[in-house]
Amino acid sequence: MKKLLAVVLSAALATGLTGAAFAADMKKVYVNQIVEHPALDMTAKGIRDGLKERGYVEGENLDFVIESAQANVALASQISTKFVAQNADVTVGIGTPSAQSLVKAAMDGKTKMVFSSITDPLAASLVKSLENSNTNVTGMSNFVEVAPQLEMFKTVLPEMKKLGFIYNPGEANSISQLEDLQKAAPQLGIEVITQAVNRTADVPQAATRLASQADAIFIYGDNTALAALESIVIAGIKQGKPVFVADTDAVPSGPLAALGPNQYQLGIDTAAMIADILEGTDINAIPVGFPGKTELVINLDSAKKLGIELPATIIDSAAVIIEDGQARTVK
Repeated sequence: MKKLLAVVLSAALATGLTGAAFAADMKKVYVNQIVEHPALDMTAKGIRDGLKERGYVEGENLDFVIESAQANVALASQISTKFVAQNADVTVGIGTPSAQSLVKAAMDGKTKMVFSSITDPLAASLVKSLENSNTNVTGMSNFVEVAPQLEMFKTVLPEMKKLGFIYNPGEANSISQLEDLQKAAPQLGIEVITQAVNRTADVPQAATRLASQADAIFIYGDNTALAALESIVIAGIKQGKPVFVADTDAVPSGPLAALGPNQYQLGIDTAAMIADILEGTDINAIPVGFPGKTELVINLDSAKKLGIELPATIIDSAAVIIEDGQARTVK
């Protein structure tokens, strides 16, 4: 009996040690996503897949959590507080408000934070510089120049004079995008008509108003607007006005076209940063990254509904074409 007890005790101790070693090897990557919409969802998917490519497998050596703040800044703050308290090895902020809710903890040395899908990390006060920020923060920006997007709009709609723009004045991302747009638009003879929204619930009314005043509507990257994109598309179609976006993953849901970064690749690039940090790279030595290229995605179904014949140059330049409800990669 004593011999049997010793064997059982020995096995229990071995199992406990194995479990402790397993727990020690488990890396915690916790993601705070400001809201769910196609672009940010694809970024999150890219992060998950990118970590797997680097050998981090959920349930084996990776504890990977994604929580949506549902466009609620207060909820984003609560999620971040929880993630920091749970001693995540790396916290991730997807979308400006979520990233901002993690910055103080990072600066205080309580977490290492990697952001993703942020247009202007400097204006959002996420980093002090794009290189060697020394704030325990780095990440991937989704910034692309707005002028080429406007040129694409004008190719599709040569007579366009007024462009409607919906933005949330409480989001630093949106303010930066509006400033960029207001600088670039006059050079192409375009007047920007704005509608400010503070909540997703305000978007349908703003979209209806803009559709009656502008020749087209542009959603650059505002998370509040993107969370209610369907209502913007509906308002545009009712009045025969196309909706352009900068998020290519949003085009299948109804916008006419987008010239922007590949959000999934943005997630893959973000995952590479996270993996480097998990493997010992100093986060403060990793510079902020930017998209390597842009892609044009067009929706022929929406063009048909609007009675718009897209120029051959636009169709030939597209990387992805949406037709009969299906996405077809052509480049």
